[in-house]
Amino acid sequence: MRFLPEGELAGLLAALSQEAEVWAPARRPNGVVEFQKWEPGTAVELAVLLARQAPKEMVFPQTETYLGYRYLMACPAVRPETPEEAKLELEGEGGEVVAVSPSVSHQLLVVEDVGGSSPTRADVAGVELPGTGARVIFGLRPCDARGFAQMDNVFGGYGGFYFDPYYNARREVTTLVAVACANPRSTCFCRAVGGSPSGTEAVDLLLTEVDGGFGAEAVSERGQRILDYAGFREARAEEEQAVAAAHARAEEAVEAPFELEGVRENLRANFEDARWHDLALRCISCGTCTYVCPSCYCFNINDEMVEGRGERFRCWDNCFNPGYTLETSGHNPRDAKAARFRNRFSHKFWYYPEKYDSLLCSGCGRCIMHCPTRIDIREVIRTMGAPAAELPARAEEE
Repeated sequence: MRFLPEGELAGLLAALSQEAEVWAPARRPNGVVEFQKWEPGTAVELAVLLARQAPKEMVFPQTETYLGYRYLMACPAVRPETPEEAKLELEGEGGEVVAVSPSVSHQLLVVEDVGGSSPTRADVAGVELPGTGARVIFGLRPCDARGFAQMDNVFGGYGGFYFDPYYNARREVTTLVAVACANPRSTCFCRAVGGSPSGTEAVDLLLTEVDGGFGAEAVSERGQRILDYAGFREARAEEEQAVAAAHARAEEAVEAPFELEGVRENLRANFEDARWHDLALRCISCGTCTYVCPSCYCFNINDEMVEGRGERFRCWDNCFNPGYTLETSGHNPRDAKAARFRNRFSHKFWYYPEKYDSLLCSGCGRCIMHCPTRIDIREVIRTMGAPAAELPARAEEE
């Protein structure tokens, strides 16, 4: 184990910023702690356990443009050639020359690719897209890092499924420096879903804050390279003991409010249970829980055009949105709020695990903290993830 004295933290961040863009939790003037681009003089906020929003947007932006396009009016210009050989050469605004039929005036669509042609898995590291420079996310918690591992399954081609070149171009150049949790909140439940306040899944370097500084443990080669910074020194025996004690205290402080065994099967068995409706009554379909979640990844693709110029872009969506599953025909298989409510929790603890052999929840508790109507995911799983309730005797007789 290495040790970083408290006074060396700013120097470490300055050294990292020489080679990469550094993002860390910091307090805004309104008091909200969010991940912000670090610059000399920025005070890193580690006393607040969780930033308001998980740092997934560093790799999976809220809005991301795929391509631009514009329409031009092409007017025929007949040359002295025969009609069969006649062509129109139209010079676009970018100097490109496009050959089209000269028969009638018509609109011409010009597509402007963003970042060149779509990259493949083989060359994703060389993709030049906005936000694909080297980046370090500093000060995220183990539950936040675990959210990246869960999204890696979705966008990284796990099991031969979808490989997203834009996500992976950013993920390949992102280093995660996590800080172990010292004082978990009452809303934390990472242990219930297989995590830990000092977990290392997807982490490159794990720091543990103790008196006088941080114990540091490299988890990957990237993390090991960070330990080359001159401010680190060998940890003393008492410092290693303090780190181990801090991990043990945090582990004991996190309760496991439900057991995972049988949850998937029980959710399937309770699919038509009326209690979904009862639990969903407080939900106002705002989608806040999905936006603050470290692992929710649903998105939509839109086209928007103003005065002949447009963009095709991807933006976050959420499964509580009434239009999320609306089909072109007008049919909506989840038109009822209770069905959308059921889908969110079933996805995290049933559908996703069946496909990726993992959970889509890291137990951070943000959805509990920020839900305006105080819906608690732990209550939902305790209720609907339990064996089906026995029917009343009267109902059986009927």
